[in-house]
Amino acid sequence: MSKFDYYSMRSLVDFFLEQGKEGECWDFKQEWHDDMSALLKDIICFSNTVHDENCYIVFGVSDDLHVTGMKKTRRKQADIIEAISNLVFAGDNYPKISIQSIYYSDVEIDVLVIYNTDKTPIYLKRAYGKMREGCVYLRVEDKNTPDNSNADIPDIENLWRKRLGLTKAPLQYIYDRMHNKLEWTENGNGFYNIFKPEYSIEIVQEDDAGDADEFYCYAMSNKSMSFKLLYIKYQQTILERYEIALLDSGRLQVPVPEWGFIKLDEFGADTYSYKYYVLESERYWVLTYLYDKENGDERDAFRRLKEVVLFYMSEEERVAFELYTEANRELIDIRLKILDRFNYIGEKNVKVALYKQRLKLGLVLNELLSEWRQNVE
Repeated sequence: MSKFDYYSMRSLVDFFLEQGKEGECWDFKQEWHDDMSALLKDIICFSNTVHDENCYIVFGVSDDLHVTGMKKTRRKQADIIEAISNLVFAGDNYPKISIQSIYYSDVEIDVLVIYNTDKTPIYLKRAYGKMREGCVYLRVEDKNTPDNSNADIPDIENLWRKRLGLTKAPLQYIYDRMHNKLEWTENGNGFYNIFKPEYSIEIVQEDDAGDADEFYCYAMSNKSMSFKLLYIKYQQTILERYEIALLDSGRLQVPVPEWGFIKLDEFGADTYSYKYYVLESERYWVLTYLYDKENGDERDAFRRLKEVVLFYMSEEERVAFELYTEANRELIDIRLKILDRFNYIGEKNVKVALYKQRLKLGLVLNELLSEWRQNVE
């Protein structure tokens, strides 16, 4: 997963412009290419990168990096995808792209996204335009392979290393392979990767958890909760560790969500505390690996979890939403006062009363997050 996925397109364009030059992940163009073959070559070059980031071509930016917008004919996403599909690629490995249009400095610009792939090298079996069959065209720093040339052998070797997973650190490789559960086989306390058995996921009982629980267990049909530890391992080395919550009497296993805080005064002496996940974060990848959406009991428990725990689209969204709620605290207070959900939970002690407050807070924050997203869009 590309780190750029965590940021809005506006923030990415800001970042690219701040660098003051083109880079290995981005390029600037005043106008769209007149020649489709030249555009497709740029797309292929950006697909053939050793790094694991998405790449971007920003249209509407002059040579001196001023955002001016476009005056000539703009390309449509469907036309580019059709042109790509008409090419003959080795192994049927095609570049994946999308186009996003945004307003920047009161003008509209287009951003062509070329998605990262590990199916490198991508190259043609049949010549097209100035591109020759069998030649590998790639992006190194801010330069593309010339039309009448071929990439250097060391660079081509690195693209094959990327395909074979040899360019990634073990931990990153394991996170990436979690997306395909078919690659993992159960083995005692956990799972190992069928292609690289030295990579494993081990789940063991947490010894000192005792009677510990967290507030969201009271949102389940059965509030019984326990904890385990999940180890991501390379051979016998523990690369990462997560505390796992077993909810609804063990029907649902999830990594314990992170704490978020909304300051109620400028010094942060008083706060609202809540729990959250960030989509496409490493913690969320572990969650999706453990969660079986085909299991009805798990689906029901997961639905209840999502009512009181927030799921952010990105870390940037989390920061922006917390700032919004801190500036509009009264929106939270008013809704908390009239909310009667979870009133069936008896306030038998201080802990349960606190849990009840946090359950209601989770509901209110989810409502506000949904409304805030609509207003932002």
